[in-house]
Amino acid sequence: MAMNDDKNLRDTYLKQYSDGIEETRLSCSKAANAEFLVTLYYISKYLHPGARVIDIGAGVGAYAKELSHKGYMVDALDLHPINVEKMKFIFKNEKNVKVFQADARDLSAFQENSYDIVLVMGPIYHLHNTEERLRAIGEAVRVAKSRAPIFVAFCLQDAPLIQYIFQSENPALEIETIGYERETAMVTENKGSSIKLDTLDKVKELIDMACKVLSVTKGPIFSQDGLSNIIRREINKMSKESYHEWIQYLIATTERSDLMGYSNHIVQILIKK
Repeated sequence: MAMNDDKNLRDTYLKQYSDGIEETRLSCSKAANAEFLVTLYYISKYLHPGARVIDIGAGVGAYAKELSHKGYMVDALDLHPINVEKMKFIFKNEKNVKVFQADARDLSAFQENSYDIVLVMGPIYHLHNTEERLRAIGEAVRVAKSRAPIFVAFCLQDAPLIQYIFQSENPALEIETIGYERETAMVTENKGSSIKLDTLDKVKELIDMACKVLSVTKGPIFSQDGLSNIIRREINKMSKESYHEWIQYLIATTERSDLMGYSNHIVQILIKK
């Protein structure tokens, strides 16, 4: 990536999240909250008494807050200064959470082999260059303890394409706002956003590279929100009981490869050797 491209991407990222959108992203609706609940289900599988967690790209600390309230020690990191300031305010009286501004590509301020669980829920899909993505994953692996899970999140292309383009009032007009190859239905450029949209094959390709060059093996890969955002209108109308059944359905099907491509977000869990 050229220096100017890197600067433009960073500027887009800073502008995109300048309104503090992360503060409510996972709690603004039932459909949005599905991602949070499914991910917590997977995180809980690896928790043990006294576990130390590092949340890299923590946003405003949704996972850090939940885990700290359960008694776990969390170091919450984010690159965006607005997110960092919000977390400092949210956690000002919280002894279990320490807040830092840090770049996922350089965690030299944090000791290696220090954390029982490593969350990388946002940084990788804000990095577009393969080398930088591997560097960020490598830093996450470095600070993890042996046999610790590293949760690495990606954004897939089809659910956002359906949600924001084909479910808009004028898809033919909206599709002109992105880079799109009609013959293959591929998003070639996510204009106006710092988020890189991947296909499932591209995610697997990157993970295979990571497993070759880093001391990790593959754990589960799961979809965080499934079809929740595509059928968000129906999800948001559900009763408490019906919504509970929907979350149970997501948990039961979250690792099904035939459904995974319709999720906005997926997570590959890597296990440090």
